[in-house]
Amino acid sequence: MSFTERSLDLEKYDYNGCHCLSPSPKKFKSANFATKIFCDPVHGQISLHPACVAIIDTPQFQRLRSIKQTGFLDYVYPGATHNRFSHSLGVCYLAGKYIQELAEHQPELSITDVDVLCVELAGLCHDLGHGPFSHSWEKYMHMANLQKKVNTVWKHEVVSVNMLDYLIDDNNLLPILNKYGIGSKEISLIKDFIQGAKPKDGSKAFLYQIVNNDDSGLDVDKWDYFLRDCHYLGLPCSFEYERLMQFAKVCTIDGKSQICFRDKVLESVYNVFRTRSNLHRLAYQHKVCIIIERMFLDAFLLADGKCSGPTGEILNFWDWSMSAAYAHGETLKKALEHYCQLTDSVIFLCIKYASQPDVKKASEIVRAVEKRSLKTNGLYQHVGLKILPYFVSEADIVSGLCQLLSAANERIISSFVGTKASGKNLEPITDDDICVCVVPVNWGKGDKNPVDYVHFYSKNPVFNDRLSNCYDVSAMLPKSFQEIQVHVLCRRSDNFAFQVARWCFENFWNCSNIKNSANISTKSHSHL
Repeated sequence: MSFTERSLDLEKYDYNGCHCLSPSPKKFKSANFATKIFCDPVHGQISLHPACVAIIDTPQFQRLRSIKQTGFLDYVYPGATHNRFSHSLGVCYLAGKYIQELAEHQPELSITDVDVLCVELAGLCHDLGHGPFSHSWEKYMHMANLQKKVNTVWKHEVVSVNMLDYLIDDNNLLPILNKYGIGSKEISLIKDFIQGAKPKDGSKAFLYQIVNNDDSGLDVDKWDYFLRDCHYLGLPCSFEYERLMQFAKVCTIDGKSQICFRDKVLESVYNVFRTRSNLHRLAYQHKVCIIIERMFLDAFLLADGKCSGPTGEILNFWDWSMSAAYAHGETLKKALEHYCQLTDSVIFLCIKYASQPDVKKASEIVRAVEKRSLKTNGLYQHVGLKILPYFVSEADIVSGLCQLLSAANERIISSFVGTKASGKNLEPITDDDICVCVVPVNWGKGDKNPVDYVHFYSKNPVFNDRLSNCYDVSAMLPKSFQEIQVHVLCRRSDNFAFQVARWCFENFWNCSNIKNSANISTKSHSHL
């Protein structure tokens, strides 16, 4: 994006639901090119570079309209139906705004038009590789890898950089990108920004901290999704990204240019990480969301390679996703073409209406979610939640719970004898009826205080690159910055199964070596 003063000219409308404008007013001087104005519910009227618009108007990018930002959270918060498309536009806008603030305040950084555009394109394209239902697809891939005994970690960022190449080639966008100074070197740089790679040039290291900041976690990707998710969920959001941008400054630390923040915005920095924690506790890890997500993950595992897509071709969820990340050449191109078919609605409808007999169980799971108020219709039950101060693997917990099943079945069956539900007609629950979800909830840096990774500068002449005492901001900060939530679920919906699973849950934690009574709190089923 250039830095010239631009005047508002002719206004048109296009099929993207945005205004098409001749050069609009900007703080910086720029070449004379037309931009488009999108009306965003979070940021208002946002202006995007024509190179960005060229990428937006491709089938590969338009696919993001069909990928919900928050997976299955709309089953808990009905307003959470926003998608990766609008989030990507928001990140693109914030990335451009952020780097232009730095360029205005520090001309000595010699930020070029191409630098600005590369950062904007990275913000725009950072989520191209997301699978159906966003981060839930990464959980599915992890579970499928465990089943197939594959150690390779699947990440959507890897697919994003492959999808960018595919998108440019498939839509012949290189000429328009070249027109604005984006060649092979710049495309490689954009990919590094997307993946959060370590910079090779220390003088430009700050550019890597705008879209995906692996150092501190303060980046425009998180700022947009915190603001956007809070907006659509109806939750309060207390941090001010404008204030952070205004007091951001690039300083050289350990030979690398780093984005630092004025010490007086420390409270605003803390509010960013508090917002992340609040969203996880109140929304992303809500017990109903955990239940429904696990049901869909089970359905994905059951339906993979068995149900047909809209074209009649069998949908190979795992194979297409892995190939989209790690294949090469023509195989990669074909894999990305297949991967583009995988969207929320395609997966949902193809499983729900699958006619193949071996997809029947997956179809029943999806239909049970739609009738969740009918408690005996197949909705998984939330047996209990345990809060731990340390990580324990799901496999270890499942193993411990299942060891108690035999005793639990006998004990609960005996209590049902003589009741309406005769013990003779009760089917004992098995290992397959129990599942566990272990979820870390933190401020973004595991059990560490993320603010310890943020650099600050002072108004004083002597440069102070990091505040030494976190209690300079408040004496009411948490003693711990992470908790591990262990959700135990039962795949059967009858009361007998719940009673057996609950008995195992309570006795496992009472007698297990995992227990640390000083640090663990238990929340019963009725309190959740």
